[in-house]
Amino acid sequence: MRLILDCFGGDNCPDSAVDGALLALEQDKNIHIALCGDESAINACLAGKEYDKSRIEVLDAQEVITNEDSPVLAIRRKKNSSMTVGLRALAEGDYDAMVSSGNTGALLVGASIIVKLIDGVQRASLSPLLPTLIDGRSTLLVDGGANVDCKAGMLKEFAVMGSTFMSSVCAVSNPRVALLNNGTEEEKGNALTKEAYQLLKNTDINFVGNIEARELFSGFADVIVSDGFAGNVSIKAAEGMGNSIFALLKRYITEGGARAKLGYLLLKPSLKRLKNIMSGEAVGGGVFLGVKKVVVKAHGASNDVAFKNAIMRAKEMAEAKLTEKIAAAIAEKADKEN
Repeated sequence: MRLILDCFGGDNCPDSAVDGALLALEQDKNIHIALCGDESAINACLAGKEYDKSRIEVLDAQEVITNEDSPVLAIRRKKNSSMTVGLRALAEGDYDAMVSSGNTGALLVGASIIVKLIDGVQRASLSPLLPTLIDGRSTLLVDGGANVDCKAGMLKEFAVMGSTFMSSVCAVSNPRVALLNNGTEEEKGNALTKEAYQLLKNTDINFVGNIEARELFSGFADVIVSDGFAGNVSIKAAEGMGNSIFALLKRYITEGGARAKLGYLLLKPSLKRLKNIMSGEAVGGGVFLGVKKVVVKAHGASNDVAFKNAIMRAKEMAEAKLTEKIAAAIAEKADKEN
C-alpha cells in the first residue's frame, strides 16, 4: 500500500506530519509513505530517528498553500506546492491514497481537477466519521463542509456514496441513511430538504427519514446527509459545546474544593476515555467522497497521533476499494434513472 502525506500546510507541520508517518510505519509493516514538501526540512525532521528507510521517500516541493490562499488560485499558481505535487503524484503515479492537513478548499479543488471526480459525480463531499453513543459504531456525515450550496440531486448522490462507504469500509450491513433537517416530519425543512427527502425516499438505499442536529451522535443513523453549510455548522456547534462542557467541568472541579477533586480522581479514567473518543485524534480526518482515488483531509491542528490515524484511515479505504465501489454504485444509479 503506497500512500502520500502532504507534510506542510497544517498548524504543526512538518514535525507532527513526519512523526505521524513514522508511527504509521511502525504500526503497519506493509505500507510505504511518500513525504511531500521541502526536502531539506523533511530530512531535518527525520534526522536521528530510527525507521525503515526502504519504506519512506520524499517528494520535493518548495511551495506551501496556506489557509489565507484562495483555493482555486492556489492550485493554479502554486504548481510546486506540497499539496499540488502530492495530488499530481497521486493522479499519475502508482499511489493509493493521500493525506493532507492543509487548506480544505484548495484540497477539494485540487482533488477534483487534478485527481478528478468519478464519472457521474457532480461534487466531491468532505465526509468525517463521527463518534456515537453506541460503542464501536460511527456515523458518516456527508457533507461536512465542502459544498455550502447544494441541489437536491447532489444530496441524493451524497447518500449513495455515504451508504457505499459505510458498507465497504465499516462493514455496516444495509446502512441507515438520514437527512439532516430542522424536524423529523416529512413536511419539515426548506425547499432543498423537502425535495431531497422525496428523492431519497425513492432510492434503493435504506432511507430512514429526517434527523435533527441533536441526534448527530445518537447512532440513530449510519449516514447523515446534509449540504455542507448545515453540516459544518452542526459539527462546529457540537465541537464548541463539547469544549465548553470540559472547560466548565474543569473550573467547577477547581472551585469545588477537596470533595470535587476527590470525585474527579474517581471519574478520571471515564473522563479520559470520553475525551479520547470525542477528540479529533481518534477520528483521523474526513475523506473526499467522489474523487477517483482516496484523498483524506486531516484536521489543521493534527498532532502526530492524528496524522498516524489519518494515514491508517486512508489505507483502510484504499484496501476496501472504496472509490471503485462508489463508481459502481453511481453507475448503477445512472442506469436505473435512464
